[in-house]
Amino acid sequence: MSIEKITSKIEQDAKAKADEIIGEAKKQAWDIVKEANKKAEKIIADAEKEGAETRDKQVVSRKAVAVIDGKNVTLAKKQELIEECFGAAIEKVAEAPAEKYMDFLVSLVKAQGLSGGEIILARKDAALGEDLLKRLKAELPSGKFTISEEQRDLRGGLLIRDGSTYYNASIEALSEDMRDDMTAEVAGMLFGRQE
Repeated sequence: MSIEKITSKIEQDAKAKADEIIGEAKKQAWDIVKEANKKAEKIIADAEKEGAETRDKQVVSRKAVAVIDGKNVTLAKKQELIEECFGAAIEKVAEAPAEKYMDFLVSLVKAQGLSGGEIILARKDAALGEDLLKRLKAELPSGKFTISEEQRDLRGGLLIRDGSTYYNASIEALSEDMRDDMTAEVAGMLFGRQE
């Protein structure tokens, strides 16, 4: 065998070995790429699943917040309407026809159970003082009531001073006293009974 043949044989063997190594390297590279693709697909699938779960949790959470916010807005509106009702009731009493309003003032004095005192009227009711005294003398003959020079900024009703004690029978005070007892009843009338 000549040197050329030996050299040629070595080159052929080397080329065959190189082709085999390259082929094996390509196969390993493809295997690595396939494995990487599988891992990438799993990572993407896991991320999509986690993202969907997170999105679903956020949607549920945001819906819950929206429901609570909606209930709070509804409650605020209901409370506003209830306040308007109490305001309208105060207005109705304050603007009642003269005879009914006088009956109301007399009933306020009687309800205090006092035998006398100084009656302080709302500024708007100052002109009713003498008529109120006449009615009180007729209905409570033993009563010793006077009308004070002092007047207050009240929507209506009156105050009675008995020595150093004041009895507040203003419309505002009466409304506040009844508010706790009547709020549920007013809400029931406005919105129906709700569980």
